[in-house]
Amino acid sequence: MFRLSKKQILEQIRLMADQTDRLLEAQRQIIGLQQQIFHEKWKFRYVARKLRQYAPHEAITEEELDEQIKQKQN
Repeated sequence: MFRLSKKQILEQIRLMADQTDRLLEAQRQIIGLQQQIFHEKWKFRYVARKLRQYAPHEAITEEELDEQIKQKQN
């Protein structure tokens, strides 16, 4: 049976603590990015609603733009 020395065990604990710290930092960064995406989407929805209010004929989505292009080609 293989046994680890006290020094090896402590090194493994330090390694696990370091990896845990990195994981927590990565999770914090992911949460921050998710919040930024949420706010960007919210701003886009707001601007899209305002655009529809003032210029309902303008294309906002890719699908609407494709439809307008098809109508102009026919």
